[in-house]
Amino acid sequence: PAVVVVEVRARGKGSWLPPLATLTPTKLARLRRAARILWSRWWSRLAGVERVRFDVIAVDLRRDPPRPEHIRAAFL
Repeated sequence: PAVVVVEVRARGKGSWLPPLATLTPTKLARLRRAARILWSRWWSRLAGVERVRFDVIAVDLRRDPPRPEHIRAAFL
């Protein structure tokens, strides 16, 4: 079993970039750092939890209708 960290990215009609393009190296580093801290303090102590997985939900509001895209294990 895994703890799943989910990052939700949405972009509206005025955006130049699609949602996934906004996941910068800085943002990924922050998510990884937060997960490392939470793992060391809490999650590693939960019975049966063996790992952390990072998922991304991308919603492009420029589409009609908007449709969320779920990317499992999007990055390490």
